Amino acid sequence: MVQLRECEKHGPFRGDRCPICGEEGKFLLNDWELTAISRMLTGILRHFPEKFGVKLDEHGWAPLYEIVRGIKRKHRRFRWLRIRHIVALVLTDDKGRYQLDMENKRVRATYGHSIKVDLSDLPKEGIPDVLYYPTTEEELEFIQEIGLKPGDRKWVHLSRTYKDAYIAGRHRVDDPVILEVDAKGAIEAGYEIYAAAKTVFITHEIPPEFVRVAEKQEVELSEEELERIEEERRRREKKLQREREKLEREREKGKN
Repeated sequence: MVQLRECEKHGPFRGDRCPICGEEGKFLLNDWELTAISRMLTGILRHFPEKFGVKLDEHGWAPLYEIVRGIKRKHRRFRWLRIRHIVALVLTDDKGRYQLDMENKRVRATYGHSIKVDLSDLPKEGIPDVLYYPTTEEELEFIQEIGLKPGDRKWVHLSRTYKDAYIAGRHRVDDPVILEVDAKGAIEAGYEIYAAAKTVFITHEIPPEFVRVAEKQEVELSEEELERIEEERRRREKKLQREREKLEREREKGKN
C-alpha cells in the first residue's frame, strides 16, 4: 500500500519514509485516496473538466483552487481536500504527467488529452534522434501508408525507448509491434516534436518515410509493471462496457 507523505526537509514523497533522510514525515493521502484523486485529476486535465466545473485555458492550464473545489463538490467524501494534496500528488507523479506553476497556482497535463489544447509551448529542445511508437499488426499497414496521426487522442504520443513503447502498447495488446521513428529526420523536415514528460514526446504527425518497424527486442517486465498493465486493461474494458451499455440504452430509447 503506497501512501503520500511529506517530509519537513525534503518535501512530498510516496512510501513509508522519506527516500532522502528516512524520516516518516507527515501523512497526506492513503493508497485508496491517492489512486482516486489521481484518476479524477487526470480526467479533469485531459478529458472532462466541465464535469467538475473546471475551465482549462487554451494551453490546458487549470487553477488549483478550481480543481480542489470541483472534486469536493462532486465527491463530498473528499471535503477535507486542500491544494497541498494536489501539489504533492503532482510533484511525486513517477510518470511526470503534469506541469506545475506555483507562481500562478495552476497545473496542467502535458500529454494524453482527448480534448483540444495547445501544447506548442512545451520544450522542443533535447529531443532524441530516435523515438518509438507501439501499434498492432492490424494498424501497421495503415501507418505505413499514411504515417502516424492522432487517433482518439489529440496528439501522436512517442516514447523515449523501445521498452517504454512496449509497455504503452501492452496496455492494448499482448504483443505490440514497435515502430522506430526517425525523430531527427522529421524535425529537419519541419515537423515539430515536443518533450511532454520524462519518457513521452508528442507531435501532430509523422510522415511514413520517417517510420519503420523496429528490430524486435526482448523486454522483461516486473511483477509491479505487469500488475499495473492488467489493472489498466480492466479499467479500460469496464469503461468500454459502460459505453456499450449506454449506447444500447440510447438505441432502445430511440425505438420506443
